[in-house]
Amino acid sequence: MLDDDVVLPRGFLDRFVCIAERAGLRLAQPAHRRRSHAAWPVTRRHPGQDVRRTRFVEIGPVTALSARAARELLPFPDLQMGWGLDARWSAIAAEHGWPIGVIDATPVRHLKPVAAAYPRDAAIAEAEAFLDGRAYVTRTQAGETVAEYRRV
Repeated sequence: MLDDDVVLPRGFLDRFVCIAERAGLRLAQPAHRRRSHAAWPVTRRHPGQDVRRTRFVEIGPVTALSARAARELLPFPDLQMGWGLDARWSAIAAEHGWPIGVIDATPVRHLKPVAAAYPRDAAIAEAEAFLDGRAYVTRTQAGETVAEYRRV
């Protein structure tokens, strides 16, 4: 899945998918470059690493799902902005024991700030309503890196 305001490095797709597959990730995202608009610190690039197993993968600006994860996580629920979906998906991944993570070897640049095109307060309210009564990864859990790997 890809946002319309992201700059991908040359040769991105093959390298990103190859590393995600080699690492066995069911849900993956590329890291954010230094000057990228990122909502979560855990998604910022860690130079010197190829991939990090994390407890959280953000929905956008680029998100990859394995076929197995797609069968479980799709279709999308009826949400306007999708906030909270990543916290829910990350909890589902934990329930199933799926490895998820951030690919540092293929950093991208998200051009627009988060919530630049829609009201932030409405997105927060939608997320709170969506997550009510559902398991989700907390902000603290979302910031955790489980393992870091070079040369995957």
